[in-house]
Amino acid sequence: MISSVVLDIEGTTSPLSAVHDILFPYARDRIADWIGDERPGTPEVSDGVRELAGADADVVATLLDWHDQNLKHSPLKTLHGLIWERGFLAGELRGVVYPDVRPALTEWRERGVRIWIYSSGSVLAQRLWFSKTDQGDLLPLLDGHFDTVSGGPKREPASYKHIASVIGGRPDELLFLSDAVAELDAAREAGWRTVGVSRPEDGSPDAGTHPAVATFAAVPREEFPPQP
Repeated sequence: MISSVVLDIEGTTSPLSAVHDILFPYARDRIADWIGDERPGTPEVSDGVRELAGADADVVATLLDWHDQNLKHSPLKTLHGLIWERGFLAGELRGVVYPDVRPALTEWRERGVRIWIYSSGSVLAQRLWFSKTDQGDLLPLLDGHFDTVSGGPKREPASYKHIASVIGGRPDELLFLSDAVAELDAAREAGWRTVGVSRPEDGSPDAGTHPAVATFAAVPREEFPPQP
């Protein structure tokens, strides 16, 4: 029986456009001012940039370059989270999730299945996203969050082995849902069950050799605990 479901965000729980067309531009427009004004987190972010890019690196230019290349470096993801936090608290941002997400999360929790998020976005950004969505606060339905700092790179089998050791349960009791074949391949290599999310709204991405669904309502329930 499946004991835990682990979910990607972009293209899985939420439209790609909600992240790439809203969150990313919002953060990019504020990177230079955030660092220039030495707002919260700036010293840690700057130190992280110089550790990766060299002691003489131009912090702002490097962050903007990483952002434009959609790189997953931790200093950039940390800064994104800090900028988005201010936007969410100011009411300028909100999370967007597909309509089938909340009903599925509720059902899975009723079945006794634990639910986790694993995304390249920082844990802070994830919690903000799910606490203020167009379907209300979804945090009470989630058991925890992993990012590339706490979980590891998403395309590495070792990351899924690590996450399994943290949340408990045998790997074959864990189900990973994502729209990215490389992530699904890594999870399966670690012994997990996998389902590719191929939403028409996001271009129906190829799920490779993994079972594919267009909505969470179509995720097979045969291996889930029975509903009470």
